[in-house]
Amino acid sequence: MMSMINYSFIIPHHNTPDLLQRLIDSIPQREDIEIIVVDDNSDEDKKANITRPDVKTIFIDKEHTRGAGHARNVGIEAATGKWLLFADADDFYCPNFISILDEYKDDDIEMLIYSIESVNGETLSQDRYFRVSSHRKFVLNYDGSEEASNNLLFLAFGPWRKMLLTDYVKSYGFQFEEIPKDNDHLFSLLTSYFCKKWKVDKRSVYTLTYTEGSITFSKLTKTKCLAHFNVLRRRAKLYSYMGHPEWNWKCGRGRFFQSCLWYSYKRFKKNRAVGLKCFYYYFTNIISIEKGSNYYIELIESIKKRVDK
Repeated sequence: MMSMINYSFIIPHHNTPDLLQRLIDSIPQREDIEIIVVDDNSDEDKKANITRPDVKTIFIDKEHTRGAGHARNVGIEAATGKWLLFADADDFYCPNFISILDEYKDDDIEMLIYSIESVNGETLSQDRYFRVSSHRKFVLNYDGSEEASNNLLFLAFGPWRKMLLTDYVKSYGFQFEEIPKDNDHLFSLLTSYFCKKWKVDKRSVYTLTYTEGSITFSKLTKTKCLAHFNVLRRRAKLYSYMGHPEWNWKCGRGRFFQSCLWYSYKRFKKNRAVGLKCFYYYFTNIISIEKGSNYYIELIESIKKRVDK
């Protein structure tokens, strides 16, 4: 008799087999765990090659590659576990994390939010990456109030910070955007917006690493910045729709502007004309954030209509 799968770990992978192995090694081998690695067109000598019996590897070839968002969507479709967890191939889980999750696996909830750690990818020393610091602060300061709840639900992003009920995700049809940057924002917003039953655990489950070239930390390019600006615009419209336009600055637009300034400055040092052009491009996009499309709002309205039928 086959045992029930409680946890499905979904891992997009591209060209980091050694780091992927480290992540896999941090997940215990149990009959109620399945690990789904979605190899997104890795080089032939860097493809995922995990031999553990609980690991299923799905290979996406060059013709069908569409980035980490698409890889995660492929993983969701293949998942058979009761709970979904998302991890990046260059990160890893905290020791004994599974004992924390086991405390909630039979609870009547749709989402569990937990704390996370951050370390330097090369030295593994503690690192105060602001995206992690903000989330940790929201988790540790959570007191059940409306403001504290909104902070956790709508102002922190990253799929690795929560465990989601598979039936909840699949029944609503939640998916990641297939874009070069911030593919997780829409998924985070949707899973929070429609969630009726959720809990918070202030213990750390996941460790995010700062690694050059990862999907999170790879350097800014015009294509990635444009994708990010479009996400900010759509998100700003959604915040206004929800009656909280002030969230737009609170959740990180100022920090992204700092990143744009730094990137422009580096370009300016190499070529003044190019640097000034970069700064003008970023600045004009930053100040026009509220002029975005209603895509997120329209998607929420369509989900409401479908669910209410």
